[in-house]
This record gives sequence, structure tokens and C-alpha cells, in this order.
Amino acid sequence: MSKSKLEPKTKKRIKIGISIGVLLLLLILFLLFSFCGENPFGKHTLTIETPQKISLSETDEITLDVTISSFGEAKYPAASMSIVFDPSKLEFIGIEEGNVFIRNDGEEIEQRLPDWSCNPTQCNKTGKINIMYLDTTGGKNAFDKDLLAKDDNVVLRLKFRFRGSLRKGDVCDLVFEDAVFAASDETQSLAMTTGTLNVRNGKIVIGD
Repeated sequence: MSKSKLEPKTKKRIKIGISIGVLLLLLILFLLFSFCGENPFGKHTLTIETPQKISLSETDEITLDVTISSFGEAKYPAASMSIVFDPSKLEFIGIEEGNVFIRNDGEEIEQRLPDWSCNPTQCNKTGKINIMYLDTTGGKNAFDKDLLAKDDNVVLRLKFRFRGSLRKGDVCDLVFEDAVFAASDETQSLAMTTGTLNVRNGKIVIGD
């Protein structure tokens, strides 16, 4: 077989090999960003931070941070999120404050923490944590990217108590059903439904 007949096949194999290599590289990058808490296809990400494993012998309660990676250019006078959990394994105790501020325009102290609304009793009945913040001032007490730190932006904290039904090896998923930071101009809102807000769900793994 002549060299001229081998060359087209060789070139084709090289092209296929390069294409496969590029796809594998993109997949690896996607996985790395996912595990690091960032999404390569969108910078606004809401995350439930969970440890790798929890020991039942060391604690019967856990507090989980819900963090935001960034806001857009708008101000967000309303926010809400719905998180699904298994109430037969976890008891939702309530919300603790984070370190992401809202504006406090017109006051001596220019920022303050938001007052989140949530009903733990109802959450445990339904297995869904519904959380809401609403600025009734028309934007004076809104979320704003200028109030975010460079890192460690905890919107709020979720506190749970472990049920007696938990056993070693159990996995408790915490899944965002919905999440939004609403702007006055709806086109500038960050929302799961429009793909402008990414989310990373949580997973509590029970160890020894």
C-alpha cells in the first residue's frame, strides 16, 4: 500500500483524536469548576455548602451555609428560595443570619442584615424550606453587589437536627426547587427558571 493512500486515513485519525481530546478537556474543566463551587457557564451561583461526611457520634445538629458567588449590576429588593429535604431524616430548626448585607439608604448605618421570613413548622410538614425576603421600602433595603465581599458571602445559614432514623451510610439531599433574586426590572433578575442564577445542591453524608 502506498504512502499517499495512508496519509488521508492518518490525518482523519489525528483529527478525530484531537476532537476527542478537546471534548475530554472541556468535560474535565466542567467537573473541576463544579466541585470548586463555580459554574463555567454562569458566574451567579447559589450554593448549599456541605461537609464531606458527618459523624453521628460527634453531633446531632448541623448548620449549613448558603452562599452566593456574585450579583449583577441591578439592585435586588426581593429574594426567595425553596429547598427540598427529607423530614423523616432531618428536622429543620430554622435560619441563622449570614454575612451578606442589604442597603440601608437614608440611615446613619448604611447597611444591615436582611430579615428572612420562614416557617420551620410548616417546612417540616411539607419537606420544603420556603424562605423569602421582601424590601417594602421600594429599593432602599435591597441586595447590591457593592455590599459583597471578595469571598465568604453567606446569604443565610440553615440549621438542622438529625432524626433518630439516621444510620451510617445515609445520604440526605438538599435540593433547590426554586431560587430568585428579583430586580425591579424583571429582565435583570437572577432566577433559576431563566438560567440567570445557577445553583449547587447540598448532600449530607452520614459517616461513623
